[in-house]
Amino acid sequence: LSEHQDAGGIFGGSGVVSCEAQTCSMSALMLGICGLSVESLQECLDGRRVDPSPPNLEAYSTGIDCSASPADLEQLLMLMHLLFMCPVEPGETSRGRLSLVKFGLLAWRLGENRDPAALFRRRVQKCITGDHPFTRLPSLWSILRLNFRRASAIFNERASSPRDWTFVLVGRLPPKETLLPMLEMFLGSIPNPGGADTVLHSRGGEPSHELAALSAVTPLDIRFPTKNVREEVWLRMVDPKGSSLLIFPVSLSAVAVEGSVDSAKAELRELFRLRLLVRLLQTRLIEVLRFKRGQVYGVSVADDFSLSPPHLGRPRTGTISIGFECDPAESDELVAATQEELQHLRDGTSAFTEENVSAALEQEKREFEEAFHKNDWWANTLLDLYFARCQAITGEIGASVALWWQVRADIVGSFDAAEALKVLHSTLPGDATSAVILMRPKGGRPKNADSTAPSAAAGDSSG
Repeated sequence: LSEHQDAGGIFGGSGVVSCEAQTCSMSALMLGICGLSVESLQECLDGRRVDPSPPNLEAYSTGIDCSASPADLEQLLMLMHLLFMCPVEPGETSRGRLSLVKFGLLAWRLGENRDPAALFRRRVQKCITGDHPFTRLPSLWSILRLNFRRASAIFNERASSPRDWTFVLVGRLPPKETLLPMLEMFLGSIPNPGGADTVLHSRGGEPSHELAALSAVTPLDIRFPTKNVREEVWLRMVDPKGSSLLIFPVSLSAVAVEGSVDSAKAELRELFRLRLLVRLLQTRLIEVLRFKRGQVYGVSVADDFSLSPPHLGRPRTGTISIGFECDPAESDELVAATQEELQHLRDGTSAFTEENVSAALEQEKREFEEAFHKNDWWANTLLDLYFARCQAITGEIGASVALWWQVRADIVGSFDAAEALKVLHSTLPGDATSAVILMRPKGGRPKNADSTAPSAAAGDSSG
């Protein structure tokens, strides 16, 4: 999506992702992919366990997530072949079909305006990105003026060059003697634009392809606010509830640079330590807010680096978020309790103990052993590593997996309470900037709400 930002115009200016790019996958699916209409595709798949999906454009990559039973793998590969070989052609579709597609997109966009959770997510993005145009949804007016030819062209361009794709197959696959001919028939026969001479190969020890791919991506200049932010989002709800989010910016100090495996190791180490800290924080806040105070059912703590540019030599930037649902009247009290507990962890008043760390490491080990046997874990891990910075340095997926595995084992085997405190101080120092965003039901302010705190209405100007 970073490649489809408008340079300017009346719909938001530089950085806005075009409506056609944001809706191209939905438009293509409703117009018909794989050379078949939606109805024909459903009829062909009747009785088969095949779930094809159109390409989905993310910030820096495009992905396809498809699944099938082992008996229907050949049908899935055939549909993948047709997806690349049969471009979407809106010109061959009747005006009635195009109108229905447009109505479907409008219904989706209006649904986003009526869903309190969706409105809250958009307000959170607006708050922590400084209302960066990249995070905005297409307006109703831009959907009404949607250019189907341009949307189809974006979709077709993404599904036209198999040399740019990395295919990962996991699960109960047929024997190699059966699988390879199927791959050659359905995937190997898809032509690349410009012919075979344009295909780029990446061999072990020659990571030029990965470096070129990373360098070609347009980075997003999205920055966390430089000052503390507090925002209250008042929304009409059928079932009134409150949600609270505390978000902190994160920037890794270790930076992977071209040609240095040691720098890739250092970055992976810091990332693994950070995720162990996230696990420790979640466990501690559940103990404090749920078991001691009894005011929430659960607390989620998560890191997010999805918008960080993938280029080598740039620090990885992202956020750590702490979220929980509670009685709206108790939101301010619980936010203060969370901030107080974080301060107690920093100053040692209630620091992490070796028992806390051992429990977190044991939980990490159990979850890893369970995930290790799941198809989606292997698919996601391999794809993440294919597009990771360490892959751009090693140039060989086997070396990248070995590096990831070794670093993870080293961190899990050496992490202790002193290391946890060190990571906490470097990641969430006492003077760290933060954003506190509270969702409250419209119709009355809680009695203990601070009347001087800035608040925000629920409207969305982009609609």
